[in-house]
Formats: sequence, structure tokens, C-alpha cells
Amino acid sequence: MHECSVYLVDGGFPGDLPGFSRGIPSASFPFWGSYCLLDFAAMNFAHLDKSGYTVFADSRYRSLLPFITSRGRQDKETLVFLDEGLEGLVDTVRSDPAETILLCPLTLVCDLDRHALNSAIENRKAPIVKLSVRKVETDIYLARREALVDALESYGKRHTLSRRLSTALFSQVMRSSFEAIQDIPGRILFQNNLTQLFKENLWLVGQKGRVEVLSRLFRPEKTSSSAKATIIEKEGHVKNSLLAPGARIEGYVEGSFIFPDVVVHRGASVVNSVLMNGNRIGGKAQLCKTLVLPYLGDLGSSNIGENTRIGMQEAGARNFDYPKQIREGVTVLGINAEVPKGYKIGPGCLVGARVGPQQLRSIKELTRSSSVVRAEEAEQG
Repeated sequence: MHECSVYLVDGGFPGDLPGFSRGIPSASFPFWGSYCLLDFAAMNFAHLDKSGYTVFADSRYRSLLPFITSRGRQDKETLVFLDEGLEGLVDTVRSDPAETILLCPLTLVCDLDRHALNSAIENRKAPIVKLSVRKVETDIYLARREALVDALESYGKRHTLSRRLSTALFSQVMRSSFEAIQDIPGRILFQNNLTQLFKENLWLVGQKGRVEVLSRLFRPEKTSSSAKATIIEKEGHVKNSLLAPGARIEGYVEGSFIFPDVVVHRGASVVNSVLMNGNRIGGKAQLCKTLVLPYLGDLGSSNIGENTRIGMQEAGARNFDYPKQIREGVTVLGINAEVPKGYKIGPGCLVGARVGPQQLRSIKELTRSSSVVRAEEAEQG
């Protein structure tokens, strides 16, 4: 097979992805329990380059250095901060000895057929090829090294080369440079869509999903979360669910995925939901068909208050403001969201990143398909 260098690019999440805070790197973002987005990329691409792969990141993501070191996989990963943006990438590509460069954003999570990927590299149909997975286009590109240099330099002649990868590389440079699309088998698990994030996490909870994917995933044995015990207290009850290391259940959980360091307090009920890292669910709270994005940092008490009622088992609710992102009755609570005691949130709703109790109380109740976000995010949107 032709020598192929793997470039995994962390430019952060898109600014229009609701519920996310700006400035969060995608490589370290948890996708499935103890596994982060970088783990899934490594699952698909690490075999292509004997020396491993290179993670290119915007210079604002210096926090990735200790994160990658903590993963215990330094022999497979090279982390490069592109302080000069795309200009630095041009220099790197030009000096790369590999015949083919594979480019992939770390915001994409997929499970690719390895043999089909190898064949696509070997039988590339054009100098720059865009890959699709089961007829769904992705931002994975296979490029002849010289063609990639030409594309980057050509863009630079027409524009000032961006100092941030996220603003130009995939949305402008690569999208205007590819000459063919090549389809391969596989499954897309996340491509910047929240309902997809919710549904695919619950698919992975099923036995079939676990067997297919876990057999290929790198096991992050050195992470602090994976070393913790999963605790189900005597009053806790878990049915048809998956609990990650570090989760503690005192209440009732059914048909759900509970990520590391999540606590479901006594009397709380969590049904058909995905609770990501660090969330604390207050006593007697009820969550149904809800995606709760991570709660980052220290938390002295529950960020989802006691006696809250969030979501319901409904198929039709679609968010008024983000109908493509939040649909099929899913309710989304953003990163570092806090819900006050006794609050009610209907199906298809969005509570934006860092929305706090005071802002929610001013609305009284979040009814079906409605949203509340912080003022600065509303202005950016």
C-alpha cells in the first residue's frame, strides 16, 4: 500500500453547534463513556502510518498536551500546534515524505471498514478525493501530497491564510479542491449533530454496537476515570443501561448511558437518556429522552436540581430554533448547564451552554420545543 500520513485536525467545534462552549478542543471531548473523540479517530486511522499519526491543533488548545500525555499513547501520537495557522500546515505537508495525506477533523466520529479504507488509499481516483460513508459525505480527504500543497498555496494567494484551522481548512480549502468522491462502508456516529450524538450513543449501549466497536477501540487504561469503580447503591436500580467507570447510581436508570463521574441521587429517575461526564442529578428529578452534555470543573452540589422534570417520551417534538440539530423529541442540556430545583423542561428543548438557575427562573418554565441560551451566544448565533 502507498505510504500514507494521517493528519487529525482539531479546530474545535463549529460555532453554530448548540449547547457547546467556544474554545473547547474536540480531541479530548468524551463521546462514549471513557472514550474521547480522539480514541475513535485512532481506531480508524492509526494503522495507516507505522509511526502513528499527527494531531494538528489551533494554538488556543494548549490543554491538549497534558491530556494526550495522560492517555499513555505517546508513541502513536504527535501533537503539533499550528501557531501560524494554515501557513504552518503548508510547511509541514511540503516536507512530508509520504505519497498520500489523509486529513480528518476530530469533530467527526465514525466506524470505517478498514479494508475499504486501505483500498481507497491504494486506488485513489483523483489527486484529492473526498470520502463518503454509505453515501453520506464527510470531511475526510485523501490527497496526493503535491496536490494538497498546491491547494493550500492557491487558497493563500486569494486569501490571508487563517491563523485558525477551523475557519478555513475543511470549509473552504478542501471543499473547493477535491475532484472526486469515493464511498466506503461504515457507520457515522457523530458529524456535528446533537440528535445523532444522542441516538448513536444509545445504539452503542446495545450489545451489537459494543461488540463491533469495542474490539477495535484503544483502551485508555491510564486515565483517571477508567481506574474508578462503578457504584450502584443498595437503593439504586439499573435496567438495560450502560454505566461507565466512576458513575454512581442511587436512583433508577433504564435504557440509558451514564458517563464517568455522573451521580444519580436517591429517588431520581433517568430513562432513555445520555448523561455525559460530571453531571449530578438531584434527588427525585425525572429525566426522559434527554442528552446532558458534560459538566466541566468542580461541582459541590447537583447541577440538575431536585424534583426537576426534563423531557418526555415523545417522538415528534422538534426544536424551534435548531430543528435540524434537536428533533425526534430529544431534549438537550448544554455544557455546564444548571437547572434549578423543581424546574420543568419539555420535549425538544435546548438549555444552552453555561445557562444558570437565575436565567431559567426568569422564564418560569421551558415549554415544548423552546430554547434558552446565554445572551452572548444568542448574539453570535
